[in-house]
Amino acid sequence: MKRICAALLAALLLCGCGNAAKTPAESTAPEETVPVWTVAPDGNSTDVTCKGSYTGQGSENTVVARVGEKALTNGQLAVWYWAAAAQYCQSNAQSGPDFGLPLDVQSCGADDTVASWQQFFLRQALDGWHTAAALNQQSTDVPMETEEAYQPADHLYEEYMEGMPATAYLYGYNPYYTPNSMHQAYRDPRGDPLPPLGGATGCVDAGALARQAFGTDEKTLTEMAEELNRAYMYFTQLTYDLPQAQMEGDASGEYSVNFRHILLKTEGITAEEAMAAFREQAAARVKPLTKQEKYMERAFADLAHWYSQDTASALDGGAYQRVEKGQLTGEIGDWCFDPARQPGDTTVINGSDGVHILYFSRKEAVSQAEAEELARKEAETELIESAKKSYPMEVSYSDIVLPEAEALVSTDDLLYPDIAHERFPEIPLYLQQDYPTTMYGGWPIRTNGCGITSMAMGASYMTDELLTPPEMCRRFGSYSHRHGTDGMLYFKESPGMGFYLVEQTYDPTAAWQGLTDGHVVISVQHPGYWTRAGHYIVLQEITEDGMVRVRDSNIYNYRRISNHALDAHTWGSITSAGSGFWIFDYKITRLPACSRCGEPEKTSGGLVEDYYCRKCAPAELRRGTYLESLQ
Repeated sequence: MKRICAALLAALLLCGCGNAAKTPAESTAPEETVPVWTVAPDGNSTDVTCKGSYTGQGSENTVVARVGEKALTNGQLAVWYWAAAAQYCQSNAQSGPDFGLPLDVQSCGADDTVASWQQFFLRQALDGWHTAAALNQQSTDVPMETEEAYQPADHLYEEYMEGMPATAYLYGYNPYYTPNSMHQAYRDPRGDPLPPLGGATGCVDAGALARQAFGTDEKTLTEMAEELNRAYMYFTQLTYDLPQAQMEGDASGEYSVNFRHILLKTEGITAEEAMAAFREQAAARVKPLTKQEKYMERAFADLAHWYSQDTASALDGGAYQRVEKGQLTGEIGDWCFDPARQPGDTTVINGSDGVHILYFSRKEAVSQAEAEELARKEAETELIESAKKSYPMEVSYSDIVLPEAEALVSTDDLLYPDIAHERFPEIPLYLQQDYPTTMYGGWPIRTNGCGITSMAMGASYMTDELLTPPEMCRRFGSYSHRHGTDGMLYFKESPGMGFYLVEQTYDPTAAWQGLTDGHVVISVQHPGYWTRAGHYIVLQEITEDGMVRVRDSNIYNYRRISNHALDAHTWGSITSAGSGFWIFDYKITRLPACSRCGEPEKTSGGLVEDYYCRKCAPAELRRGTYLESLQ
């Protein structure tokens, strides 16, 4: 029997077990006596009021609704129905049914267009399935959008890329939505995660949970969860590239601040000694920078990442974003919220826990942030409504039959956690030849752009943002020269994007150790195995048999270098001609300071409580938008 995906286990155990374990007696049932009566059908075949009661016995396999090629059976509808009821139960709404009584004989106090709570939850269940089915249908019908500069040549793909394993990660090669490997891991069968949930809800096993909570079997529950989660993953993909709304706000009123923080603890030493040691470290780190670059925010971020003892924020270059007045106290709060504060201001504050070095990034009107959030939510809602309009739902209400069950597990409980923040669990592959009109400085990217394209691959992976070669060319064209790319690009610019260089080395042993430890490495290759002149490649990882996975931006290499057909290369092929290596620190997927994805209670030096990182804030909004569309 097909087992429910790992997403359910993670979501149910991490996000919803407390709520899922509620008994009906703990619901929002009103204290007054609930009237019991019989609902009369109105005969309207196009609405849930068609039948007075849908409770009964019937075939679970009867199809009761369709959206495009998607079909909904009575058995699947039962899962959507009882999950909707549980979602409402967990919402702490003021008006609610008595879940100890049949829902088809209780008057609905939340919606005057229906007669009973059963009709109310049935409408929510059908709307929720419509949302998921429409998104899933669209994901297989409508190609994903690509940027205008992306202009691949079909004949080159046929000759050089067909059959290559790396096409699984090649930008634009797979035109329709495909779940990334992190999402797929939630969806693949992995043992039997439902029994622990069954225990949390008082059910002895997965089958008992499906019967008690949904009046169906485990297979049907799995099918519903698959539909729910795949649609959410596709919706997540669509929201990544929504344009950022630029709203006007009056920063003279209430505003938030963005700043960076370095903490130097003074346990056993004086503040002067802590600062002296830090200045020595900082001087060595910023030595390759120009005098102007040493005072830029990206340099401060790099120093914070490596030397700050604020374990809540050091990983993210000491960054705190959209911090509101009241979240910061004492002298640090006074300095950040001084009306005279300007971007680029710095200060040193001696505190009881050590020396605090601050860099002020900017302030932002609270009204502006709220307006941008509202605009984003509206754009997300429009994505869902557009899909539902493109794929309308047809329902046969007369065929619907619902089983008795208990509102134990909600749609929120069944939705995977969505806190790992990995749009790119693997390094994406960009090809220089896919951008024939893109210029990198004064030279075409297709001939001189392997270095900037390698930066695009590494940056997309490390930041989980779509940072394509044309975007990197726009930002960093000044690093282009006749022979390719100035390697200082990787040291100087990565901190501004949120990832950090460990070291630049010519020692193959150090590079191998970096890969062994799980670091991403960019290598410049001299004439020989990979190139006739010079060529940058990205090294992602070492395979179980000691080979190296490589992202190579030159399409012509995919037939010339035979090991591309294996997506595995020998270490000797990478070091044979003599190489330079840039080793980057680990990818950041969770930030310790964040209340949603981190563990701020286990960190030291953190300045802000109830803080959401820059990835969790939009993720929480997206999740809320999707759940609302299911109701």
